[in-house]
Amino acid sequence: MALQMRKKWLYVLAVLLVVPAGFCLREIYFGDRTMSTRCAAASVAEARTYPAKKELPSTRRILGAQVLVFESRNFQETEKNFVNLKKAGVNTVIVRAFQNHGDRAHYFARPREKAGVYFETSHAPVVDPVLPKIVSIGHHHGIKVFAWMETRKMPLHLPDPEASRALAYSFETQALEPTAMWSIFDESVEKKLIGIYKDVVSSGVDGILIQDDLIMYQYEDFSSKAVSLFERQTGKALNPRALYGNVFMDAEGHWCVSRYSDTFWVWACWKNQKLLDLARKLIRSAKAVNPEIEVAMNFMYESVTDPKNALAWLSQSLTEATRLPIDYYAIMAYHRQMKKELHLSEEGAYDKISNMTATLLGLVDDPYKIMMKVQMTDWETRKQIPPYEANQVFKRINSQGKVSLAFIPYSPPIPLHVIRNYFR
Repeated sequence: MALQMRKKWLYVLAVLLVVPAGFCLREIYFGDRTMSTRCAAASVAEARTYPAKKELPSTRRILGAQVLVFESRNFQETEKNFVNLKKAGVNTVIVRAFQNHGDRAHYFARPREKAGVYFETSHAPVVDPVLPKIVSIGHHHGIKVFAWMETRKMPLHLPDPEASRALAYSFETQALEPTAMWSIFDESVEKKLIGIYKDVVSSGVDGILIQDDLIMYQYEDFSSKAVSLFERQTGKALNPRALYGNVFMDAEGHWCVSRYSDTFWVWACWKNQKLLDLARKLIRSAKAVNPEIEVAMNFMYESVTDPKNALAWLSQSLTEATRLPIDYYAIMAYHRQMKKELHLSEEGAYDKISNMTATLLGLVDDPYKIMMKVQMTDWETRKQIPPYEANQVFKRINSQGKVSLAFIPYSPPIPLHVIRNYFR
């Protein structure tokens, strides 16, 4: 009898302890995170706390080549490029469908504008509408073609371009200054982007890669519409001088912030949600034209390796982005860039990419939705990456699992024999 009474008391005590803890966990993990400062500390690793049951991949596996510039002088030479890529196992070619001032034009193009796009539209200047021809060549060889598209840097026809620019806070002058990027809070910018995304789908492409300019840096956007909307929706005052603590310039001349205020983190989460809202509208507008269109989005490597700072510096959260109807998460796993910026050894850079792949496989429900992008050119020297390095990067990715792969940039000297080893 005494033993039974003891068991009952232990059961009651357990209930009293566990039930409140359960409510606490529900508030932390399942509560509304839209405006919560918890968004700031959100880690990709959190998604692995309760791993979902893995099923067989349902997404097409991309084996892609991303093209900055076609260096072929005519479409016949371009077709030879597609033939060679097909032999190497490439099933998707991602083509730059925009051109900014200073960009090299595709060699076979006959530019009539210095900046614009490579398809017909009324929402931006048209450089030369060659994209449908490229799509036709790709389809002829059984290769899908994606349009690589910008957002905040996209050349657009706007009624008042200067009024549509984002405002940034200068750490040096402590004043607000216009940036070269559009404010997503300007209705004319959103309208034009939705229109241009519809038009690029009408060109016949199989997919879209959204460029990595769909971000907001830690010092923007302080345009009047953005500030007014933030303050109205959150009830918090947005004073740039109160957001950043102990700002200093490092030895390399970069402005750094030692700490951020609580309001900054609310602002960073809020900006992330607004960026995702725009991405959702662009994706829906594209799929309204062609429900079969595939959409990929670029993510900086920090979104995997350093989620909190990715949110602070870029207003980017990969964890939050998994709620979007994205087909592919294109991770810019550029080993030489990471090696320099993170002060890693060569082996350390390879290990970093291996760990990134493992983390992503724990976050994304379908491994083929993960598109690991490998750099084939040194961004500073413009020299080709040695085949050994490319081989090591692909090898480290594959050691963690079978995911989608892409390399950037494609040009004829690229060692396709290395690509062929992994694109099968």
